[in-house]
Amino acid sequence: MEYDKVFKEIIQIKESKSITTRKHFSIQNIQSAALFTRNAYVIEKNYDGVFSDELFSLHIAYVTASILFSVFFLEAAINELFADTVESNSEIAKKLNPTTIQLMAEMWKLEVPRTANYKILQKYQIALVLAQKQIFDPGNLPYQDVNLLVKLRNSLVHYEPEWVKSPASDDFGPDDIHTYAYEKKLRGKFLPNPLTGQGNPFYPDKCLGHGCAEWAVNSSVIFADAFFSRMGLLSPYDHIRDRLNTK
Repeated sequence: MEYDKVFKEIIQIKESKSITTRKHFSIQNIQSAALFTRNAYVIEKNYDGVFSDELFSLHIAYVTASILFSVFFLEAAINELFADTVESNSEIAKKLNPTTIQLMAEMWKLEVPRTANYKILQKYQIALVLAQKQIFDPGNLPYQDVNLLVKLRNSLVHYEPEWVKSPASDDFGPDDIHTYAYEKKLRGKFLPNPLTGQGNPFYPDKCLGHGCAEWAVNSSVIFADAFFSRMGLLSPYDHIRDRLNTK
């Protein structure tokens, strides 16, 4: 009897080693982005005007994380779709026409657009071309916003400190202005960080607030929605859409 018990346990262990799992992490990424955005909102809502380094650090951590995870979501979502075309049991990919499935699967096996040599938004355009669907116009929304979002993410990931002049007196003229590379494009997209003052530069101080985090989440979801719609597919994150509140 004891031998049978040991034998069964060994068999169970061996069987457990054969179990494989496959997770779509894009869904977790966008939920994380929304969560961090809500956390930033709570800080801003309860801000009493008394500045502290600890509070500012926590706030900017939430906002930065939201931006990063929004872009993580974009890349994971397109990678998952390409990978799904290789899997015959994928509920999402199998709704594509057979020719598109074959083309995307074969290209993915050839590392196209699988490697870091391909930009995130380029991967989406390639998928649309393979599916013979209309690609995004880089000069219009929603492409413009996510392209700007990716650039903002890159500037945070590959951060390089630079001198930025901010107005400190009335004699501060236009020729004195030295701004962040994407400041003109980002201004007006969202409200500035309310934890900052007049003397703070736009980037990173005024830029990195709840408004920016909310814009990052919404822009990434709007773009992904448009992509899956063009592909004729249901968005794989539809079932968690009610968890993507940003306030």
